[in-house]
Amino acid sequence: MKTSISSARMLRRNIALSLAASLLLCSFPAFAQESACKSKGGELKVAYPDLARRMKIYGTVRLHLLLTPGGTVRESKVLGGNPVLASAAQDAVKKAHFEGSEPCVAVFEFKE
Repeated sequence: MKTSISSARMLRRNIALSLAASLLLCSFPAFAQESACKSKGGELKVAYPDLARRMKIYGTVRLHLLLTPGGTVRESKVLGGNPVLASAAQDAVKKAHFEGSEPCVAVFEFKE
């Protein structure tokens, strides 16, 4: 009896993983074609979070930005990166103004 329950769980898990992978692969090309965001005020300054500094968290954060006609951020979506760092990057882009109004991708490097 235990083997049939384990098999059913394993099957559900494999189906869920397959669906998640296919959704990720299907949505990725839409973001890959978008250009890099260009800030009107030069390079964006992002505050390195104290928590990340203490925990020695570093890495790259990628954000997909939807802009208003005036160049401010209407919506930002995290495409990748540590959540602590991503939160700091999202706070920075909310305060910035960008060239154009087309969707774009912003990339931030957090280093020690």
